[in-house]
Amino acid sequence: MENPKTLGGENFRLDKLTFNEKPAALFGRNKYYKTTISDDDGSVVACNYIISKKDNPEVKVSLGDIDVSRYKYDFKVNKQNMLIGVSISFTSKQNMTENILKNINNEFGKYRIDIYQAYENPSVYRWESSDKIIHFTCATSEGEYVYSISILSRKFDCSSFPLERVFVGEDICLKKYTRNK
Repeated sequence: MENPKTLGGENFRLDKLTFNEKPAALFGRNKYYKTTISDDDGSVVACNYIISKKDNPEVKVSLGDIDVSRYKYDFKVNKQNMLIGVSISFTSKQNMTENILKNINNEFGKYRIDIYQAYENPSVYRWESSDKIIHFTCATSEGEYVYSISILSRKFDCSSFPLERVFVGEDICLKKYTRNK
């Protein structure tokens, strides 16, 4: 099943993101906040389009069968107007970790890679298919669960594009971790 061309009305599944979506069509008439992302010399490398449920109540977004519509989603677009990826961050009083893992593994389980982690908080999970990387972190803080899910295009990698600047606060390039063999 294909995703709708525009956010709003029909459910848009983040796990079905193709990166061929046209940002103008995808965002449609939805309200969004746009910020720029610069490299070390101040050159703009990408833009962040932030879409929130509060400003766009008709938008329906899910990850597998998990409704993530009530959160904000940050779509990352490079300066050539190509979709790089999307991030969602949220907190919950309920532990949703196993349900999120189940939903991602249902579609991408064979692409999961093991990461050596020195610490358990946050826990980092990663899947690398031929066209996308899914990066999931979960942590606990002050009695709440803190989640971050990023889905990014494999066309961009850390050696050729400053992904760490685009996906701020996430170790997308796994600099702090090593893969288990």
